[in-house]
Amino acid sequence: MALAVNGRLEFAGHRGGMSGHHTFVPEHSKAAYALGASNGVNLIEPDVISTKDGILFVMHGNELGRTSDISEKPEFADRKTTKVIDDGDGSGKSTITGWFSEDFTWEEISTLRLRSTLYDGKGPLDNIFSFLKFEEMMAYVSELSGMIDAPAPFGVYPETKLSNYFSSIGLPLEDKFMDAIANAGYCGYEKGGTICKAALGDASLGPILLQSFCPESLQTLRTMTDLPTVCLINGGSTGEDKLSTDGKTIDPDKVSAIATYSDMLSLPTSFEKDFFADAAKAGQDAGMTIHAWYVDDDPDLYAFLTDLNVAATFTNNMAYSSGAADMIDYLEDSGRLGSSGTAPGGDEGSDVTSVVLPLAVFAVVAMLAGTFFRQRRRSKNPPGQSFTELGDEDV
Repeated sequence: MALAVNGRLEFAGHRGGMSGHHTFVPEHSKAAYALGASNGVNLIEPDVISTKDGILFVMHGNELGRTSDISEKPEFADRKTTKVIDDGDGSGKSTITGWFSEDFTWEEISTLRLRSTLYDGKGPLDNIFSFLKFEEMMAYVSELSGMIDAPAPFGVYPETKLSNYFSSIGLPLEDKFMDAIANAGYCGYEKGGTICKAALGDASLGPILLQSFCPESLQTLRTMTDLPTVCLINGGSTGEDKLSTDGKTIDPDKVSAIATYSDMLSLPTSFEKDFFADAAKAGQDAGMTIHAWYVDDDPDLYAFLTDLNVAATFTNNMAYSSGAADMIDYLEDSGRLGSSGTAPGGDEGSDVTSVVLPLAVFAVVAMLAGTFFRQRRRSKNPPGQSFTELGDEDV
């Protein structure tokens, strides 16, 4: 994937692009996707997980209490449990207590309502939106492309989340993941063929990039499609060990091994800058396109990534981050932004409420929520504090 329209760095909406950290918008909701698209993202990320009955849907993790009202459902109280989850990305096992997607059918999960992760169930957009099936998410992104005046159709950047864990409990993601992508029109099968080919997909759709932290998942996907794959690298020592022998010096052989199953390499911005730059160069030398995760309100970091020919970066809350406007101005003044003068990938006059009016109550609530969010944010995130200072979290 080349740099975006007018030579800009492309923006991938992390959990939608207007969700996740310090926001009133529930992550992976229609509101998050619509607001992210309206405010400049080029690609929209869904994390894909499974239900007990094998339905794929979108949410960052398989524990449902963090992002929904399930704790208030007495009929599900007895299914709260503690599990040891192996992320399958080399970072080790986590002990988590809650309600897990693999213990519920889609019919049960569809009764839940999404909540933001910040306001303890009292956010202004809480309890409105439902979980989305993966296929519903892709259909909605296509719908957004017809609603919003953007330079190109919005892309989808799905992750096979916890793929090794789901495989270990008899719910492998990859087959159904590719079936959904094929049914959405992103690739097609020749008669009697087994490879879903991008050239046989619907050319009117935006790009789709298949990402995972798990090498096994990417290797499996490589046998099923020629759509581009993206290897996510962890932050911290776990990620450094995947790319080097001593945590300091990049090992070209390790990077080349990743290139055998991945077209792109997505690096965490929590890496030391010199290590990041060396890893990016090694990835490019191995034939991979470089992406980053994630940045929000740090203009110098955006410039750093652009100077390294990084093609795309994940971002949160693009319109509401304290430094987003400064970042856009900085890129424009330095010649890194296109000549349109608008937020990357979007139109200066995009009307957020016009996109989500079909969602009924959202337009009115969103106006109230803007004031609510800004007031709460002033007390929780001092001016000038970047998201990278608030802590690192995986994609």
